[in-house]
Amino acid sequence: MILLNSYFKHVFLIASILLVLPSQLLAEKYTRADIIQYMVDETKLPKAYITKHIAVAVFDADLIVKMNTPYESRPYADYRPLFVNERLKKRALDYLEKHQDIFAKAHEKYGVAPEIIASILGIETRFGQNWGRNKVLDALFTLSTGYERRAKFFRNELKAFLLLCEEEGLNPQEIDGSYAGAFGVTQFIPTSFRAYAVDANHDGKRDVWHTPQDIIFSVANYFQRHHWTDDKRVAYWVDDLPKNAFIKQALKDETRKYRKMSEFEQAGVIKPEGWSSDEKVALIERETKNGVRSLLVSRNFHAITRWNRSWNYALAVTELAYSLGNKKCNVAGQ
Repeated sequence: MILLNSYFKHVFLIASILLVLPSQLLAEKYTRADIIQYMVDETKLPKAYITKHIAVAVFDADLIVKMNTPYESRPYADYRPLFVNERLKKRALDYLEKHQDIFAKAHEKYGVAPEIIASILGIETRFGQNWGRNKVLDALFTLSTGYERRAKFFRNELKAFLLLCEEEGLNPQEIDGSYAGAFGVTQFIPTSFRAYAVDANHDGKRDVWHTPQDIIFSVANYFQRHHWTDDKRVAYWVDDLPKNAFIKQALKDETRKYRKMSEFEQAGVIKPEGWSSDEKVALIERETKNGVRSLLVSRNFHAITRWNRSWNYALAVTELAYSLGNKKCNVAGQ
């Protein structure tokens, strides 16, 4: 009941904030002419090509509201059941078995656990069953013109989107994705696609929509490039923390500062089994069904947050991967 009350208060607070948001956050701040010229200057693509697509992009203020109320903002107690459940576990196991040869080759090349890749793909799109109903062009146009807080970021994504469509021979008007402009089974945003997508089957296309080899290798490449270390642990629940200045500071610093596990040991924290005293870790808190609990997280946890900044997301990926058989992802349950 306490957690439910906390959750509804959280929702009410968000709703209250949205009601008093400046109206300009829900309307275009840049004209189409501005965006067209910006894209021409930045991409060096023909103006006729840019104009053709930007002219038909639809501004949708509802997407800005969604950006301000993401699933990841929920308490972990409410977020976890959405993804750490038997239905998704079964789908993930089926996907792992169906593509076991591809996963084996990806693991050999990139050193990223198959269970981590499967968890990402399962949480993102249910392995391609749901990659979003929004037009990516509309989403990126809306957010780059009306979402003032991160308009610069989304203008860069719109630029990358137009470039990748030209590079890959895609029609910008035909690609569906999320309200934030992510697309494909991988849910790459455009800059990530251009940086990390892989043509694993060497057919001249980086197909993150329909080609399992490209999809699996692309996720593995992303994690390798973000320093995933397959033999390291990810996270671990820690209860009954000592109450001292070191722990207080570590909780305050959260993931802004990683310290050696040995420093936590010196402060009275019992080192989890299988963890190295040299491991760099941070201390965070999550609101679980059993109340607020503390969690030691490693650099592998940090690597997952490079894919999605949400700690809830990273923890759900970890727990789902453990349910698929990855012992390094054991967070000691909850």
